[in-house]
Amino acid sequence: MPKKAMEIFILGAGHWETPVEVREKLALINLSGSGLYHYFTGGVLSEALILSTCNRLEIVGVTAGPPEKAREAIASELAGQSGISAYELAKYFHFHLNTDAVRYLFRVASGLDSQILGEPQILGQVKDSFREALKNRTVGPVVGKLFHKSFRTAKRARTETDLAVGQVSVASAAVEAAKTIPGGLGGQSVLVLGAGEMAALTCAHLEGSGFKCLTVMSRTLAGAEELAKKHGGTACPWPELNGVLSRSEVVFSAVGAQEPVITASLLSGLKRPLNMYLFDLGLPRNIEENAAELSGINLKNIDEIAVQVEKNQISRQKEVIKVESIIDEEIQKFNLWLSSLYTRPTIVALTRLAEEARKTEVDKTLFKHGFNQEQGLAVEAMSRALVRRILHNPLAFTKSCHRHGRADYNLDMVRRIFGLDE
Repeated sequence: MPKKAMEIFILGAGHWETPVEVREKLALINLSGSGLYHYFTGGVLSEALILSTCNRLEIVGVTAGPPEKAREAIASELAGQSGISAYELAKYFHFHLNTDAVRYLFRVASGLDSQILGEPQILGQVKDSFREALKNRTVGPVVGKLFHKSFRTAKRARTETDLAVGQVSVASAAVEAAKTIPGGLGGQSVLVLGAGEMAALTCAHLEGSGFKCLTVMSRTLAGAEELAKKHGGTACPWPELNGVLSRSEVVFSAVGAQEPVITASLLSGLKRPLNMYLFDLGLPRNIEENAAELSGINLKNIDEIAVQVEKNQISRQKEVIKVESIIDEEIQKFNLWLSSLYTRPTIVALTRLAEEARKTEVDKTLFKHGFNQEQGLAVEAMSRALVRRILHNPLAFTKSCHRHGRADYNLDMVRRIFGLDE
């Protein structure tokens, strides 16, 4: 019997349906080591990949069993590792199967499902997740092909459409939001916490905004020094955070931390500017939510920042149809490749069966009638042409089983008709 067709699914929680306080708990889940990848290697899935960003947690899985059972098992594991009840977490999950899952992944990689339409960081995050899955040895042929197709789809979206024109990211959105504060950024003392990609983007967008001074801080001083030097700022060691905060009017925080690095009690104990504007770009959140209750503290988290720039995305909306067309093309190519995984064993077996029968009958005929070489070649050519004609429709049907639905049933029918498993 041919191997049962595998099911591709995506189980996840994204920014559209999941509040930031839930996403930050999901972001704390341990992935490698003894974490979620270790759970997958125990046989729950034949292939798996975890995409974890500030906006989503997606489990891309391949299973030969019922996908609903895999869904229940993974949902239970996510609930246990996040500390959120399974009942509560279930309210935020989305679940996509096979072609719907492929389409969802291609949309994510292309930036169509991002808070800021077409933002470029997501493709890098998808690639990073793929490398992490490779390191954890959970990538097989299906996930490997699927993600390479997603990279190609995203590249086409950026090169064949204007989706990236006038591009903005969460970092640029935060800077744009900061420019709307009373007096703008001109003459302000600005602090950037972090030295990763988000912090680097923030510093880049701050250039030319007229700030009085820029301070960069990271728990790794070398990273802060490199970023500060590149953008005309000053780096300070992390232990000096309290002092730097007390003289900063605008703060952008993009630190990868499991607990807030700026708390309400810390801010309340500082002699600080009358008005401070804090932009929290981290997930888990870097700044305690109740800090916003303090006098003079104006706090925006990553979701609120994204909402503010929604109007800037209108010009890119017209490109969505073009990107969706590209996605349709790449889905069709992927499905054709995927179908070959399931149909090839049957095609090979059917072709071999016909060839063996043809050769047996030709040998018997040549032996019985004593044909000369020229006659023998004619019989050989005729028999090959006859087999090709007889097999044309069965092979065409087998190759297109996935298009008719019930692929497993159709393949089984072909094998039973021709006795391929006898």
